[in-house]
Amino acid sequence: MNELIKIVGIGFAGGLLAITVRKERPEFAMLIMLAASAVILFCVSENIAGVITELRAAIEGCGVDIRYFIICIKAAGMAYIAQFAAEILRDSGEGAIASKVEAAGKIAILALTLPVMKSLLEMCVRVVNGI
Repeated sequence: MNELIKIVGIGFAGGLLAITVRKERPEFAMLIMLAASAVILFCVSENIAGVITELRAAIEGCGVDIRYFIICIKAAGMAYIAQFAAEILRDSGEGAIASKVEAAGKIAILALTLPVMKSLLEMCVRVVNGI
């Protein structure tokens, strides 16, 4: 809870500072937004390692191939990065570029998950052929 309050505080402080500076120096407002975003990402990154460790232990306990877990974690990370970048671009008035970043993120996730989809299809074919 304290971590979230800290992150919200950083977000509000960065946002208010960017709004104040934007009137006189819009280029500095963008830098402030990027700096606040980087600090927030750094704060969140500390929690991610613990979550991944717990999820990995749960996956291994279930007997699921760890490769699938790693692909899922990478896909989630790619989604967050693409969304984060797109939101920053939208905030700076670059909506068209933001849309392209989101599309590129979706394509990258699709490419990353192709081995999982292929494995799933192969398993389905084996089950159907076994009936």
